[in-house]
Amino acid sequence: MRVLAHLICAVALAFGACGPADSAGTVTIRDWADQAVLVHRVTKSVCLLFVGSSTSVHLDDVAESSARLMARSGTLGIMAAADLKLAADVATLTRSARQIAAGDRHTVAVSLLLKTNPVLSSRYREKRAHAQSDVPAEFHGSFAAVQDLRVLSQKFQRDLCLFLTDLALDGAAGALSDDIVSFEQALEQITKGDAAAGLVAAPNIHIKVTLGKVAAKWKTLKPILLAAARGEAVDSRDAQLASVLGDAMLANLDDISDRFQAL
Repeated sequence: MRVLAHLICAVALAFGACGPADSAGTVTIRDWADQAVLVHRVTKSVCLLFVGSSTSVHLDDVAESSARLMARSGTLGIMAAADLKLAADVATLTRSARQIAAGDRHTVAVSLLLKTNPVLSSRYREKRAHAQSDVPAEFHGSFAAVQDLRVLSQKFQRDLCLFLTDLALDGAAGALSDDIVSFEQALEQITKGDAAAGLVAAPNIHIKVTLGKVAAKWKTLKPILLAAARGEAVDSRDAQLASVLGDAMLANLDDISDRFQAL
């Protein structure tokens, strides 16, 4: 089986769909979160191109995030028993994103992007409960919550831009409201601890201080998200500000993830 996995990976590498992988390795919750983060980044950056927001920045991000997503998903596909459906969905998303970024704003490319994003996003939700974690057992719950925050930091950006372009899916406002509650609750639980939920308080001063930085950015982002969830028109400047805040929070949360893994 290991030989077969290496063979499949070699074929995938020829098409740029597989990055360096240890077929004997384990797909962790952070691996799946990394994929979900990139799925939302690609979609968000494509969406912001529609509204002409920092075009060169988002063109670069579509190219970079698409390449990283293809490499990472190839690795996950091999390590998760050669998941060909995963590879196909990623190929559809990235190909559509690149077409749109190149100027193809036709219905087919846009509809494929919007259809595939939630399919790939659901992968994280499906895998989250049973994915292995490479942190000490006492921190499993908190580490999983950090990954949820990482994913939501990018999902918020995607949702705001889709509202701005009238491309939001049915039920998007309700889902955004739920995500706002989930983000705030998880942030508080990780910071202060929640014994009933199996979450410990920030285990060291570095993590606590960085969580404080996330909370400070959240205070600015939350009102923008609440207004969109209420059905108020989204201003393009707010969408851009949300993008900056979301990326800054992601950098903080990546640092927190690294520190948990170093415990």
